[in-house]
Amino acid sequence: MPFEVEVEHPSLGTIRSIARDVSESGLFVVASGTGVRVGSKVKVTILASALAEGSPTPTIGMEVARLDDDGFGLKFSNSTSRHLWASVVRERDELVIGEDYFQVFQAAVIVNPQRRLLVVQQHGKWLFPGAYLRVGDGWQDALETFLEGDLDIADVRFRETLEVDSGADVVAPERAMLSLFHRYSSDATRARLAPGGRYSKAKWIGRTMGIDELTFSHPLLRTIAQRALERAETEYEAPSPGQRLPAKR
Repeated sequence: MPFEVEVEHPSLGTIRSIARDVSESGLFVVASGTGVRVGSKVKVTILASALAEGSPTPTIGMEVARLDDDGFGLKFSNSTSRHLWASVVRERDELVIGEDYFQVFQAAVIVNPQRRLLVVQQHGKWLFPGAYLRVGDGWQDALETFLEGDLDIADVRFRETLEVDSGADVVAPERAMLSLFHRYSSDATRARLAPGGRYSKAKWIGRTMGIDELTFSHPLLRTIAQRALERAETEYEAPSPGQRLPAKR
C-alpha cells in the first residue's frame, strides 16, 4: 500500500516521494542521494490527493533505521507517532468499494460532420463506446487509446463533458460507478471493431434515423444522444475561429 509522503530534514530540505513496505514498525521511502545517515531524525507527512478533499494528515517524527541504494528505511521514533500513523492506515484500509468510492467509467459520445453519432451494441443493447479508468492513467489518453484500439478511430477531438452520473446499483453496491460522458468530434465515418472486442456491432446514426428506435442499455443514454446531436448541429453551423462569413449581397 504505497503513499505519497513529504519528508523534511536539514540535509534533505523537503522532498516528496513514495513510501512503501508499510508495517507496524516503519516504512521505506524511495529516494536516492539524500545524504541522511542512520539515526537521523526526520519529519514525515502523508500527502492527500490534490484533487480530492480529505482529512488533515499528521506530521510524525521518524528515525532513519537503514540505508539502501534506492532509499532509506524509517522507524517510528515514539509510540505517539506509531499511533497517529496507524489511524491513517486504518482509515485507508476501511474504504469499501461502492460505499466510499466508485469505479470510474468514461464513454465517448462521438459526432462527425455529417451529424451522425457513433453507437455500439453490447449484449443486444446500444450504448456509447467506453472503458474503465485505471489508476495512474490520464483520463483523455486512456479513452482515446481505447477508441483507436477497439474501434480503429484515431481522429477524435474533445469538445466537452456532457454528463456526469454517480448512480449506484442498490442491489450490488460494489458495482457503483461514476460515469463520465465526453463529447468528441471526428471526421470518421466508419468504425472497425477489434477481433475479440467487447462490442458486437457499431454504427453511425442520425436524428432522422431514429434515436427512439434504438434499445439503449439505460434511458439516460437516449437523452445524452439527443443532446450531443443538438450541440453538434449548432457547432457545425457556427463558423470556426478565423473563418470568414460569406459576404452579404
